[in-house]
Order: sequence, then structure tokens, then C-alpha cells
Amino acid sequence: MRKSYKARAVISLVATIAASLLSAAPAQAADDPGLALSNFELRPISNRDDLQSRVAKLNADLPNTGVNSILQQEGGRQGNWSAGVCNGDAVESGTVPENFSRSFCFDGDDNGQPATSEWWPQGVTGVADADEDQTWGDPSAGWNPTDHKPLMATWYNKDDWNGDKKPDDMDVDGLHTERKGVRVSFIDSSTGKYAHVLLVYPFINGSGNASYMSLRTSQRYSSSSYTYGSLHAGGIVWYGYYLYVADTNRGFRVFDLRNIIDLGALPAGQWGTSKTAIGRQDGVYHAHGYRYILPQSDGWSNSACDTVEPPPGTPCDVQDSEKTCTARDVTPKTSFASLDRSSTVRHITTGEWCEKAQVTDAYTTGRVIRWPMNTSGGTPATNSYGYWAADAAYRIPYDTSETDNGGIQGAAVINGTYYLSQSRGASNGRVIVARPDTSTGRLVETTNRRRSAIGVEDFSVWSGATNQLWTVTEHPGQRMLFSITP
Repeated sequence: MRKSYKARAVISLVATIAASLLSAAPAQAADDPGLALSNFELRPISNRDDLQSRVAKLNADLPNTGVNSILQQEGGRQGNWSAGVCNGDAVESGTVPENFSRSFCFDGDDNGQPATSEWWPQGVTGVADADEDQTWGDPSAGWNPTDHKPLMATWYNKDDWNGDKKPDDMDVDGLHTERKGVRVSFIDSSTGKYAHVLLVYPFINGSGNASYMSLRTSQRYSSSSYTYGSLHAGGIVWYGYYLYVADTNRGFRVFDLRNIIDLGALPAGQWGTSKTAIGRQDGVYHAHGYRYILPQSDGWSNSACDTVEPPPGTPCDVQDSEKTCTARDVTPKTSFASLDRSSTVRHITTGEWCEKAQVTDAYTTGRVIRWPMNTSGGTPATNSYGYWAADAAYRIPYDTSETDNGGIQGAAVINGTYYLSQSRGASNGRVIVARPDTSTGRLVETTNRRRSAIGVEDFSVWSGATNQLWTVTEHPGQRMLFSITP
């Protein structure tokens, strides 16, 4: 059982006031309609009550478990922690990410092989986001949670190898991928032990029983000629009991960690381990072979996409890749996310992945957006209408002296400074360091771009005497979770 929230430690008054002013300053350049704060407003999904009722039914039918119980479970996967670069293929030959600190490598299956890897890592978060004391749960016999601080990483199912937007390609086992959706790795930062939890979307089946499907770009469970791919889940924030998972076209899917279900604790014969099956089928519960599932219980969406069960033809009835980055694309994408605990008002920072900008594309590098959070409870700080309104937005840096701009896969903020994770194909990525210019609405780089690793993704801050930025690399055979000092 989770311990109560602790009072925040007192930090430097001058530093917090300065950071708060920087984070809250509205960025609305007069000549840039894409930065008007009226563009950045998320609303509770319209079927919130239905979702929570379905989750309650699942919890009544199935056994629950917790984060620490998963980390303690025998038979999980085993990764490798290293003080050096644990996967030399994750960097260009002979290089190390600047300000490198520590790395973690997944086991051989999860490291993947080119052209056969069905799961690709994306988002990163950890207990340092979740709780002020960076510890989850209470001690138990033989287990002290201060010695087992969890990290998490999202993976999306690569269900469209040939690019035809039909989830019918074969995976590494020669089976159809079946749109397996999103899984989250729960990683012990001490032992390297980890386990995967499949994120699912609950529904009531034709027999009136609570069931679930994989996490997809649209959650239509009736028969239809429409097909939808796995949600990309490019960012994740663990705050309080809640996981905020990026939904590219909408905003966030929300999951309550008190609802984790352990199918392995069911009576014999009720947990189906078929890799191609999902949900309740003839009284047997399937999860594409996974033991643990976590059902979606809430969500936040822009006004064009108020549900994840849209009828055909509605504005959000599209695949993730169909959104483009333009100077006047006012509806934001949520490509990545991180939590900022360094300012007086905590924020989730989101941003947009846009392809590398050309020389004349100063407005197509994407934007970063700041969403205020309540200090306790793990919930958004909403306005009087119950909407979650951003209080700042900026254009991602555009530098004419650089051969590539855009390509941002993650962003984190520490004391008003923005750290952006840029991927660069088969080359080492970069860390871009910038601060806001409120007169132009653009982030301005403050130092040379720093070397990172190949295929870097989301950022997450682990605060401390020496702050750490965590990220993960995505390419098969070149995967590594690692931290740097900002």
C-alpha cells in the first residue's frame, strides 16, 4: 500500500520564483497564431464515467497487484546496469554521449533484431516523477522500496512494417501482430530485473461481461472496415498513482496504478497465454501472452477529439502519422512528455515531433507546451470550466547554421532551461539546450548542441544533488536506457 504524500522539501526561494516566472510566462507572439494559448486546451474525455465503470467491473472479476509486487515476482526478465555504455551499437563507433552517467540494457529478446522486432521503446518516466521522496510503497518482509526505485519505459507494437497502414504484417514469430498496442516496462533501478505490463482499453462485450482490447489509435470494438494501428505512446509521465501516456492526436490516456491486474494469479485455466489473443474469451483472459495488464480509466483530449471511440469521419478518426507540422497547425500533437518539479507550479511539458525542417521551414520544427499540475493528488490543475489549459507554449529552436532542425523526440525542463532530445537517423542524436524568448515565442539555444546516442527518444528528469536526464534509444539491436547530467 502506497504511503502518504510527503510535504515538499523547502528549496531556494529565489530559484523557485525565477523558475515559476519562466514556466508560467505566456508565449503568444503576435505574428505566430500557432502559439495562441487558446489552441492548447484539453478536456476530460466524454466517456470517462463509462471507462471507470468498466474498470471497476474488471477489478471485481480479476486479481489486482502493485508495482513492488511485480518487481519482486520470480521469473521476470533480467537486464544489465552499467557505469559505461552497455550497448556499443547504440552509439557511433568510439563515442559516448556527453555528460554520460549510467546505462541499462534490456535482455536479448527486447534488445531486438532489425526487421523482426515487434516492440519499439519510446517514453521514459520513473519514481522520481511519481513522488517527492522518490520511493514507492512501504517496506515489507525482505523488501525495502528505497533500495528498488522503479523506472518505466513505454513500447509500441510495430504493426505496420510495410507502411500500408494495415496491421497485418508478420512479427518475429511469423504471426500476425494483431495490433498489440502498448506495453510498459517496470524496471528495478538496482537489480536490473524488469517486467512488461500490457496497457489495455476496457469495454463490455456482447455477453455483458467486462473485457478489454489493446491500446490503439482509435478504440472501436464493433465490427468495422476501419483498421487502427497501435498507439505510439511516445511519452509517459508517472505522477502520483497515475500514468499519463501520450496520445499523439488527442492528448493523454490515463491509467491508475491501483488497477494493475495479475492474470497469472487466476485459477488454473483462466489465464490464456496465446500471443495472438486479447480480452475475455469463453471465460479465459488473454493479453497477447502477458501476465499483467493495466486498463485505461481516464483521458484528456483536445476539443476535436473528445472520445477515443469516435464514429467514422470525425476529425480524430485518423492515424497518428496523418498529422503534419505547419506554421498554422493550431491543434497540437502530443508526441512526448515529461514532468517538471523544479518550478513553484509543477508542469507536464509536452511537444511535437516534426520531421527535419528544411532551410526555409522556420515554423515547422514543432512546439513545446506547458500544462500545470496540482502539487498533490497526481491530477491536472484545471480551470473553472474543468478544462486543462496550458499556460505557455514555444516554438522549438530553428538554427540556420545547423544542417538539421526538428526531429525532436523529447523535452524536459529544469529551472526554466529546456533540454530537447533530437534524433538524427543512424547518427548520434543531440541534446539541444535552450531558454524561452517570450518576445518571439521561440526557444533560443544557449550552448552548442551536445552529442547523444543513436535513435534517442523521450526525456525524464531524475532530480537530486546532481540532476539526471533519462532517455532510451529505439532501434532494434541498438537499444539502451541511459542517463546524462544536464
